[in-house]
Amino acid sequence: MSLPADLALRVAGPDDLPAIAMLRAAVGWPAHEWALRAAIQAPHARCWVAIDANAAVAAVGSGIAYGRLGFVGNMIVGEEHRRRGVGAAILDTVAKFLENAGCQRLELFATDDGRPLYARHGFELTEPSVTARVPRSTTLHEEPRVTLEEDADIGELAAYDAPRFGGDRRPLMEMMLSDPDRPMLVARRHGAIVGYTWLRADGPRVGPLMADTPVVAGQLLAGAFRRVPDADELSLNLPAPNGAGARWLRGLDIELEEWEGRMARGPQIPRRDDTIYANLVGALG
Repeated sequence: MSLPADLALRVAGPDDLPAIAMLRAAVGWPAHEWALRAAIQAPHARCWVAIDANAAVAAVGSGIAYGRLGFVGNMIVGEEHRRRGVGAAILDTVAKFLENAGCQRLELFATDDGRPLYARHGFELTEPSVTARVPRSTTLHEEPRVTLEEDADIGELAAYDAPRFGGDRRPLMEMMLSDPDRPMLVARRHGAIVGYTWLRADGPRVGPLMADTPVVAGQLLAGAFRRVPDADELSLNLPAPNGAGARWLRGLDIELEEWEGRMARGPQIPRRDDTIYANLVGALG
């Protein structure tokens, strides 16, 4: 599918990030520099912008490949260019990039307005996603044998993450580990990794979070609270309302807010569904 004649599609670079952030702001989406940078980190991620006759960014879309699993994100078309096939052309380009990178399953988070477009391209609604806000007053049990560190060997961490997430996120994890302002907390028991989480830049939030047991998840959240002493609560996003993470939070009497809009096409990728998992952001998985 091609763009209208007055628009041209090209790969985005660092100089395009402010314009992409403005497009996100125009539709009420937060724009975080670290997340936008991750979306242009070739070769595993790529972002495209549609440019108008005045060299202004009129639309955007990105894809990030994690082995067999890929995520579509940042799908925005400026208001004056909607209903002209622009979104379809960008989605087709992003999907081809991900499939050529070896992705067998593509996932995304869709707005109500965007769902018809994705449905026409073979995407189907999956389980709702869940947002949870954990108050500081929550009782989070800690296990003496579990220790928390702020560093880890990237190979060891990626080997822990891949079978639980269902894809290879090593480049993204390298980016998180190298950020001096937001430490990654890694949980170990008897020297082996049993979980990790990352303090996000967009407020008192954690994600991704991965934990083998509820106690490990609680210890990671307790460690995160200690690093943000002024936060009254920490929020996190879960990929499903009935998964291990949701069951753990309900056991803590945490209210879960469901959100319809997660869509996918392609076969489900095997992963360890008994692992407690919270998302990073929709565009990055």
